[in-house]
Amino acid sequence: MQRTALALLLLGACRLPAQSTTPDWQTAAGTHLSFEVATIKPNTSDEPAHGNFTLGPGDAYTNTGGRFLTKNISLLDYIRFAWKLTDGQVALLEASAPKWVSTAGFDIEAKSDLPNPTKDQMRLMVQSLLADRFALHTHTETHELPALAMVLITPGKPGPELHPHSPTDNTCSGAAPSPNQPSIASTPNFCGSLRSNGVASSPSHVRITGQKVPLTLLAAQLGQMGGFGRPILDQTGLTGTVDLTLEWGPDSDTEPMDSNSRQTYMQRALRDQLGIKLDPRTAPVTVLLIDHINPQPSAN
Repeated sequence: MQRTALALLLLGACRLPAQSTTPDWQTAAGTHLSFEVATIKPNTSDEPAHGNFTLGPGDAYTNTGGRFLTKNISLLDYIRFAWKLTDGQVALLEASAPKWVSTAGFDIEAKSDLPNPTKDQMRLMVQSLLADRFALHTHTETHELPALAMVLITPGKPGPELHPHSPTDNTCSGAAPSPNQPSIASTPNFCGSLRSNGVASSPSHVRITGQKVPLTLLAAQLGQMGGFGRPILDQTGLTGTVDLTLEWGPDSDTEPMDSNSRQTYMQRALRDQLGIKLDPRTAPVTVLLIDHINPQPSAN
């Protein structure tokens, strides 16, 4: 969906009564945290964006000793990280934000006085940094918006590639390989994250694997991967974390993969492999909106 269509969707949506929208992860991480020292520099080069850990919505995190090091990342992606936004929430934020928020790149070198902050604590520090250096002010609203709900086709019965993760396995060492796609056995163990890889035997396919992941993480990433253009919500009723494999793509390497066919291939894979379908419905969605942001940071 184009930016203008998303903006119209947001403006025309039914706004629900104000309520507390502080997510559980933020409450658990702390009320206010900030870096001890931080330097921000504009980056106008063509170098690829990267950082010293993954800035995705997942909880997978390699401890950095409190250091936050990034190169050529947009303010939109810093905000995505800091507020742990899903793809659907990011699309709505981008539709109402100045264009440069998603195009201008910045480098950040920062250090926390906490020796081993968690990933969610790092998020709160980036929130404080953006407020301090870019005068970023935001607010959240809850709107009734068109959405897609992930639901089980047969209630209580996941598909063959979706398994509960053992609550006693904290290293993912006990995750069982997929009987239908045994190559998952060679995938490195990596708890709490989804990984996307090509498939050697089917070059036009994409294989997504995850171990010890909440289904909310899959829902958060399906929107962008499938190009659905609307928020996707986990309403499977499954709790805890799961191990999953999802392989999708055309039956033949000569088939085109435009936006419509990509959605068809992904929905078929969700149905056959995970036992999940995407139901269109209207649902309350929390939207983060920017009240003010400066295009350049204040002096370091």
